[in-house]
Amino acid sequence: MQKKSLNRHKLFIALSAVSVSLSAAAQAQTETASGSQTIIDAPVLEEMLVTGRQVSGAQSIIDQRLEEAFSADILGGEQIARAGDSNIAIALTRVPGVTLVDGQYVYVRSLGERYSSVQLNGAAVPSPELTRNVLPLDLLPSSIVKTLKVQKAYSPDLPAHFGGGNVDIRTTSIPEDFVFELSLGTGSNSESSGDGLGYASNKRNGLPHDIDQALDLYQGKINVNGIIDIIDTDGGSPTPEQLTEARTINRNLMLSLDRDIEIEKKSNDLDLSGNLTLGNSWALTDDLSIGALLNLSRDESVRNKNQHRKAIGDPEQIYSFIERTIDETRELAGLNAGINYQDMHQIAVNAYNIRIEEDEAQIDTGHDASNRAQDGSQTVDYSTRYEERELEVYQVLGDHKFDQLSGGLFGDLKVDWFYSDATATTNIPGKTSVKGNNRIDTTTGELISTRLLATSAMASVAFLNLEDQVESYGVNAALPLLFENAEITLSGGYSYNDKARQYYGYTANINAIGVSGNVLAGTPGTVLTDATLSNLANPFELTMGGGLGTESYLAAQMIDAAYGMFDAKWDDTWRLTAGARYEDYRQAVLPIDLLDYSGEYLGKLIEDLQNDGQRFAIRDDGWKPSVALTYMNQGFMGAEDFQIRASYAKTLVRPDLRELSEVFYIDPELGIQVQGNPNLQSSELDHYDLRTEWVYDSGDNFTFSLFYKDVANPIEQSRVPGSDDSIVLTFYNAISGKIYGAEFEGLKTLGAGFFITGNITLTDSEIVSPADGGFTNISRKMTGQSDYVINAQLGYDSDNGMHSASLVYNVFGERIYYAARLNGHDDAFEQPFNSLDLIYSFFPTEQLTAKIKLGNLLNEKRTFEQVNSNGQSVTILEQEVGTSYSLDVKYRF
Repeated sequence: MQKKSLNRHKLFIALSAVSVSLSAAAQAQTETASGSQTIIDAPVLEEMLVTGRQVSGAQSIIDQRLEEAFSADILGGEQIARAGDSNIAIALTRVPGVTLVDGQYVYVRSLGERYSSVQLNGAAVPSPELTRNVLPLDLLPSSIVKTLKVQKAYSPDLPAHFGGGNVDIRTTSIPEDFVFELSLGTGSNSESSGDGLGYASNKRNGLPHDIDQALDLYQGKINVNGIIDIIDTDGGSPTPEQLTEARTINRNLMLSLDRDIEIEKKSNDLDLSGNLTLGNSWALTDDLSIGALLNLSRDESVRNKNQHRKAIGDPEQIYSFIERTIDETRELAGLNAGINYQDMHQIAVNAYNIRIEEDEAQIDTGHDASNRAQDGSQTVDYSTRYEERELEVYQVLGDHKFDQLSGGLFGDLKVDWFYSDATATTNIPGKTSVKGNNRIDTTTGELISTRLLATSAMASVAFLNLEDQVESYGVNAALPLLFENAEITLSGGYSYNDKARQYYGYTANINAIGVSGNVLAGTPGTVLTDATLSNLANPFELTMGGGLGTESYLAAQMIDAAYGMFDAKWDDTWRLTAGARYEDYRQAVLPIDLLDYSGEYLGKLIEDLQNDGQRFAIRDDGWKPSVALTYMNQGFMGAEDFQIRASYAKTLVRPDLRELSEVFYIDPELGIQVQGNPNLQSSELDHYDLRTEWVYDSGDNFTFSLFYKDVANPIEQSRVPGSDDSIVLTFYNAISGKIYGAEFEGLKTLGAGFFITGNITLTDSEIVSPADGGFTNISRKMTGQSDYVINAQLGYDSDNGMHSASLVYNVFGERIYYAARLNGHDDAFEQPFNSLDLIYSFFPTEQLTAKIKLGNLLNEKRTFEQVNSNGQSVTILEQEVGTSYSLDVKYRF
């Protein structure tokens, strides 16, 4: 594995060096056209780009959308850039029925990210996130995007795992001419512009070597008794010397843990960002050309994400305030190289490396059932987390056209293929959690004293590592058959997807049971010192296990797929497209206990695998059909193009590997615990879609859609029954579900440089849960479903092309966050978030652009509410978001 990774890096560095050394000189190639009927006229297109920067971008992809046999929305790279969207996630909020969750994941038609699939150039890629099975779309900057396609109606050339929609990210290929772009930016946030939290430690080496060796030596038990079992070869009662030796060994292992985690106030830095794009193409002969494009970007930001939480059962007595600061750095290096022969054969090589580092410090103060405000007792928990996430993608793509059969009955045979190898890793080399208690003056509210708790796992350090590898390849072919008034295109293809995952987790605990006096007085930095912990008179003990990260697993997934379809057009009026996809799906999830050296756990697992009802290894296969009928009429209702398209499809949504394991995760955005469920089953869906589109000569266009989805065994999210002050979410299969709605989208020029574009989606749903599951509401709305979603943009392009501005508004209606059960409380709802952004761009020259963006002008907060069993509405969680501002300057040669 290391050799393979090293070779990849050598290739990536070599190709980057070649790209950087490209000559800055390039021959400008211009095309001229004559005749009033010429559509491609370079001077006219150039004028459009200057006088209508945003409008032309919004109109540029209409023709592509009309050519789609199944309902889809497409965003072009220029359109994304002109709207001021820094990453793909934000750009997709312009699409009807799409909402953004946690700034990273899209809900398509109110169906969560579990019901969506993401592809990069048609290939599946893994997610580096611990709590999600799809790629977080804010990972990818908009600078590498050629087109974004959101397909909402299923077609057989897509994976059968299809619910709300499929997002295909097509990245930029080799440029037509020399390109050089350099952008620099800065910014901040109203909640983060002052002080935040930080800690000193930079020891990020994972599980200490001494503990790793001790686990092997003492057979997974490094507590005092476990060590005695090994050093006391007689098997009798340990001698005082042996007991002292065992305690000393245990204490030395404890001292190997990184404990430099004192959390302090610090001044937050400004955001910094930079992006470099460099590329060129060369004509080697009249028929052959090559090119390369290099993308480098780096973004640094610090955000305070403070929260208020209240327990649903007793919100007046059990509540907390969380101070949280996250320091994040994102880096991307991308290289595209390609060769083009006669515009008939293109081969491209893509390499991307995306790396994210997050450093988080958090202090949680509040009150629980044992620490009441009126008693002057307050809980205080300290936690730190450093996390590294990395995604490496290497792809080879081919696109070929063969005209040997052309003429008569046959058109050009088109063949495209891909090979993709991607690896996502997540490494948390030390997530610390320390429990404490404060004494508060009940009159003044001032802090009197603070100390750590004399409990088990008073301090814990979790070490987590996830590696996801996905290798996939596929080929597609299409052959048109030409008739006098009709054209029938026969197409088909094959793809293979192989996914392997390793998840390993350890948790080291410092137990303080029996520790008394002033030993625990103070904060982690003053208590967890070498002097205090090495003193054997203080009864500390190091143990392994418990808490988060103790469950590990290995998993694999393989999918063989083939499809066939036909696309028939006749009289420029009707179009019928139909086909089916066959998938053979195999999956295995094997939990492992890293601390079990006896073999008992493995033996029981082998025994369980023999049971008929086992869910560790499963296989299913079957056909997934789809059909679409389109009616086209030029001139209908005054439109230049009119289409109405109806479609039906049958698909499924499979639970992800991590959702099938019993591992606990922490949602990094909200800090909520999430647990998998090995009994989850796939959901079967029937899709019905109707879409109508009007496109006018002026560029104005309008779209109206209706959709209905029937879901068997829908996968939903609920809260695990437990204490009011601890929220743990899990997944389960409901009995049935349905979701239906309408979408309206349009673009209208208003004159004087102004235009308005936007979309409205209205939906409703119903989920029926098992009657014996203890749910408060057996019948309710689907998790994540909003009654309405509105995306609107008021834009302005000046006549001289020097100024461009947009006022962008987005809001979603109230939606269920999780289903309540076994406590009489109602379901928890996330409240509407009204997002209002302002973007202004100044173009003093064709090469220079300055952009100012103000985000969340209304200073909205993320709010979650729930009605308890007493009928009281409680804000169970409220997270600060703040108003952000940024300034970016870009130079383009």
